[in-house]
Amino acid sequence: MPCDQRQQPQQCETELTSGESWDSSANKCWWDPKLWRCRWTDECIGHKTAGQCGKAQCSWETVCTPPDMRFLPGPNVCIEACMPGNRPERAANASTPTPSVAASATAAPAPPPPRPAAAPSTTPTVSVSTGDLQGIYVNGGKVEAYLGIPFAEAPVGALRWAAPKPLSAKWSGVFQATAFGAACSQNVGYFMADKEQRCEGFTRPGHPTAGTCKGYSEDCLNLNIFTPSTSGKRPVMVWIHGGCFVSGSASNSQYNGAPLAEAHDVVVVTVQYRLGVFGFLADASLRPRDPLGTTGGYGLLDNIAALQWLQTNVARFGGDPDMVTIFGESSGAGSVSQLLGVEASWPYFHRAIMESGTGSFWTYISTDAAKGSFDKVTANTKCDGADDVVSCLLAAPSNLVSGAVSAVPCRDACTWAPVIDGVLIKGRTVEVARAHGLRPDTPVISGFNLNDGAAFVTGWPLAATTMTNASLESYFSNRFGEFAVGDLYKTFPVPVGTVAGWITDPFYSAQECETDFSYACTAEWVASAMVDQGQAHYVYQFSEPTYQSSLAVHGDEIRYVFGTLASGATASQQQTSTYMMAYWSNFAKYGNPNADGLPEWPQWSSAGKLINITSSPVIDATPKDSFHGCPLFDSNWDYFGSCLPP
Repeated sequence: MPCDQRQQPQQCETELTSGESWDSSANKCWWDPKLWRCRWTDECIGHKTAGQCGKAQCSWETVCTPPDMRFLPGPNVCIEACMPGNRPERAANASTPTPSVAASATAAPAPPPPRPAAAPSTTPTVSVSTGDLQGIYVNGGKVEAYLGIPFAEAPVGALRWAAPKPLSAKWSGVFQATAFGAACSQNVGYFMADKEQRCEGFTRPGHPTAGTCKGYSEDCLNLNIFTPSTSGKRPVMVWIHGGCFVSGSASNSQYNGAPLAEAHDVVVVTVQYRLGVFGFLADASLRPRDPLGTTGGYGLLDNIAALQWLQTNVARFGGDPDMVTIFGESSGAGSVSQLLGVEASWPYFHRAIMESGTGSFWTYISTDAAKGSFDKVTANTKCDGADDVVSCLLAAPSNLVSGAVSAVPCRDACTWAPVIDGVLIKGRTVEVARAHGLRPDTPVISGFNLNDGAAFVTGWPLAATTMTNASLESYFSNRFGEFAVGDLYKTFPVPVGTVAGWITDPFYSAQECETDFSYACTAEWVASAMVDQGQAHYVYQFSEPTYQSSLAVHGDEIRYVFGTLASGATASQQQTSTYMMAYWSNFAKYGNPNADGLPEWPQWSSAGKLINITSSPVIDATPKDSFHGCPLFDSNWDYFGSCLPP
């Protein structure tokens, strides 16, 4: 239905699964709370001046990439841009009717009917538990890709903030798994300061930028499968994407599973899961929506549902359901960390890889912190005064819900994360690991990047070239508290000369501190705890210079793992990718990354040997707590391991 024909908020923003290919005419609508009607997004996108924007009855505002945004031009970069006027602070003040709650009782849609006839490059039909489907050939016909496969009912209407529900019936005809499905709903403004064209595809047909963005929707529980063949029995590698639990998509080009599948004969799967407020809203009033009484872990439950679907169906794609590795980066690694502690997920995977997010403090949130976010959502959707707050939230327009938390009450912009609800998640990951509460008999890889923390130092990237000794002291004090400043100066002394001349020495000290705190120490602690339990654990540090040919910052290792480096990659970078693809796929096959022709990677032990991955991998001995900041952070983990103010 065209945007301007949609009469209700819930019609405006929710594109229910229809089986149609996702294109630029679908779900490009936003609900205008001031005019109380549904509008096309391209009425606002693209205006270059505040005057033009105002004339279009849109909002001229400053939008910034969040601190977790790893795409160029980097985090904390802001621009002036014309945006749809659907921000919650305006909606809260607008004189508009209260949304109807009738939609809350609406049942989830039926499974999708067949899409239109596929292109000639489609694969033979595959029969799965939910019907027949076919995909497309990629990589010169050497890999079969099955895209946008729904694995659960759309979590809309009565299924908002509820555990994912298996598809209730088979779809009719042959489902054309030939195009990526929608990414899960997220704040559009997070991407606008990157490059406008990244989301200018929120447009109607015929617009000059139509089709450049995959689109977002609450109806997003779909997955993508890349396989060399549907015959045979291969290891399965299930990727959980990052984005600080608030952004990202399984269809991102750097997560293209085809090169890894072809080169190492594995099945690669990438999964969409609910993000931000839709994935991690928590409150006692929401517990009755899950028979188990969980709250704040809907995104994790989505991942478990995807693993369950794969357990039933992945053999049809040439995968071995008894050899499943889950792996992820940043909040994806955080999700893996949590799943290692969630017993309900254990039957559906067998190995785990965590890249830059092993048990980090931002990979969970307390119920107390979650309560503050819940209160802000109800206030900004004007549901705080409703007789039935939950019913009101279920009927609220998607865009008002997704943008409801504009103030960030927690550092690193990770306002949203799996909630320690006492049911699904029992405690903070490091403590659960030390209590031997993670999945037993599970080989694990965990690691971090040499400069993982650089992008999270206040003021990045400008701070890299401007930080002084005085601003370093402010960073230590504001980030960790005045009580820690003296110890931090001793632990992370300012070096004399750094590896990159464009970086100031004080900044190098700050990023070392941030790397230890957020990534290196927790990886070491979880590894040591699991080894104490008798489990095989391998630890790495990724050090190949990538960012401006100088640093290995957060997220840089991803394209090396997937084999999706840019065409201008150096010979050194290509060699590093060759090693990482081999280590990761070997681990998926054998529970051990080693093989003939690869530099030996020893298991983690009390001697603390990790592999330093570059084009010439070497073994570094880093005995327990030898990372500079780990003893300080560990002794104060009750404080540091919580959600601190910005």
